[in-house]
Amino acid sequence: MSSDTFYIRVQSIEGTSVVLRCTTSTAGGLNDYACTRSFALMAIADCMPSLYSANLTPLVARLKELGGGGYPPVWETSFHQEHIGEFIKSTELLAREGIITDEAAWSRGRFDESDPDAERKYPLHAFLLRVEMADPRWLEGLAVGDSGGTTAFDAWWDDPTRPSRAQLAAVERKATRWRPPAKAAKPKATATEAPTAKKTSKKKATTKTATKAATKTTTKTAKKTSKKAASKKTSAKKTATKTATKTAKKTAATKTATKTASKKTASKKAAAKKTATKTASKKAAAKKTSTKTATKTAATKAAAKKTATKTAKKTAKKTAKKTAKKTAAKKTAKKTSAKKTAS
Repeated sequence: MSSDTFYIRVQSIEGTSVVLRCTTSTAGGLNDYACTRSFALMAIADCMPSLYSANLTPLVARLKELGGGGYPPVWETSFHQEHIGEFIKSTELLAREGIITDEAAWSRGRFDESDPDAERKYPLHAFLLRVEMADPRWLEGLAVGDSGGTTAFDAWWDDPTRPSRAQLAAVERKATRWRPPAKAAKPKATATEAPTAKKTSKKKATTKTATKAATKTTTKTAKKTSKKAASKKTSAKKTATKTATKTAKKTAATKTATKTASKKTASKKAAAKKTATKTASKKAAAKKTSTKTATKTAATKAAAKKTATKTAKKTAKKTAKKTAKKTAAKKTAKKTSAKKTAS
């Protein structure tokens, strides 16, 4: 397989302008194309006699001079940045032809050795590039129809004169496209042939009549069937609509009930919270009341105890006094009695 990436053919030359028809080879991408001045310089040079030939064109002679007697390093960006302006002013992508939409199908068909017409049915992608030379002498020795294979590429990709993305997109929109050929339809199965009819006019008439009757019957049956199918579809559609409406209503009711239940639950929770708060307040009040009551009761008992103690003391004193008086009275009585006895 050739290593050439493109096949170049000079399509037209007019003054300092040359149009190149570039066909994309299968060495790289099937839809590849190039459009910079660096590509154009290499492509044009490859359509001219080699720098080792006896009759050098002005362009090839100058390239040989820049290469120091050999081929210059046109594959390097720096070479074009320094010298391309001497040879080419600008480039313009004019058209693209046969953009391959299905590369796998194209490859199978293109390389099918059993198909002698494969190249015509599976053509290569191509594009047209107009090149504006800086000097007409660089086209000397080049003629319309000259061609050659090339490994040229966009060595200086970011060339400031490169066509803009918008321009390239506009060309692609107008491009023709290759699509896989439609597959041949399979022949329909041949119906079983009817036995050969006898050449009788009555039989032919009968056959025609039967055919017409069958056609009418089939037509009527088809119409009835289509009407029934249509009515079934209509009723099915209505049923589906009703079902959807009912479902929507049920869904809406469910949502409403859910919302209502949520609201009621929230209200119940709030009420329960308030009741619990009130109950807690009542319990706290009851606790305070019971505490106060207990305090009062304790105070009352303490007072009663004091009173009882005082009363007991008073009673004891009185009792002691009475007892002492009685004892004294008894002693006096004894003394008096003793005195009387002594007398």
